[in-house]
Amino acid sequence: MSADRTPAGCRRTARSAAVVLAAALTTGSATAGAAAAAPGAAATEASAQEPICASESHPDVARRLDEGIRERADEREGTIAVGVFAHGGDLTCGLDPDAEFDAASVGKVVVLGALLRTAMDEDRELTAEERDLATAMITVSDNDAATELRNRVGAERIQRFLDLAGMDATEPDPEGYVGLMGTTVSDQLTLLRLLRTDNDVLGREERGFALGLMGDVIGEQRWGVPSGAPADAEVHLKNGWLPHTGTDLWRVHSIGGFRGTPVGDYDIVVLTDDNDGMRYGVDTVESVAAEVHSGLTGQDVRSVTPPTERMSEPLSDGSDGSGRA
Repeated sequence: MSADRTPAGCRRTARSAAVVLAAALTTGSATAGAAAAAPGAAATEASAQEPICASESHPDVARRLDEGIRERADEREGTIAVGVFAHGGDLTCGLDPDAEFDAASVGKVVVLGALLRTAMDEDRELTAEERDLATAMITVSDNDAATELRNRVGAERIQRFLDLAGMDATEPDPEGYVGLMGTTVSDQLTLLRLLRTDNDVLGREERGFALGLMGDVIGEQRWGVPSGAPADAEVHLKNGWLPHTGTDLWRVHSIGGFRGTPVGDYDIVVLTDDNDGMRYGVDTVESVAAEVHSGLTGQDVRSVTPPTERMSEPLSDGSDGSGRA
């Protein structure tokens, strides 16, 4: 299958170039977010050669990342989009950051953000039950907890959170399925940045609660973008995995923030679709992530344990239980 093919459930757009991504992420929205633009895998050969990484202060690192991300993506089948935000926004990468994917379980972070914003609007703390549901939704990717919180918060408040965050390309599923929320790499980078920087959307306590949950994801779900990360990095993670109904093709995503590394804090987003099985998708995500960590730190961190050796029993669909393509 071609890496350029647009799969069911993945609506693709393509713009260029990386310098636009850098400007958008650095400038941000009026409140907290940023849109992004960069070349797409389905773009013309000429536009595809435009840089996907840009940095004024670290041009050699940007070139190394550019080459590494392209090489890893070209080795894999399926649809791949990648985003990197490092060095305070001086260095950004965007491979197809505007391509739209079904969010699978990474959509649960949006639900969490909307819940936290709702509590702020109502000038209250989360209830004990809300905290328990949020913990289950993020740390073990519990689908029932996600559905319950989504229904409590409601579509209007989820949309309000997306608007405030500047996540203009993220679209909730009309029928309310969290896993079928449409999202992009650029919006996921915006969300990760929102969780770790001062802003008018989420307060310090709310951000700390969200990051705490993402730092406590259970071991069997800590695959993905942490692959190859510096050993002393503090990792905040959420993964998503969801099959297309009636096929062996999977959406497999991983978003994560890395704090206290030798090169400072940075964020990585890898969204994939059309994977021939979940494990193939995990392998794709991890090969790209390890290349990014290596490119940023200059360390050879690509010799990591293959995902098939670390993952035990197959996981549940990890989205919202819809299983629909």
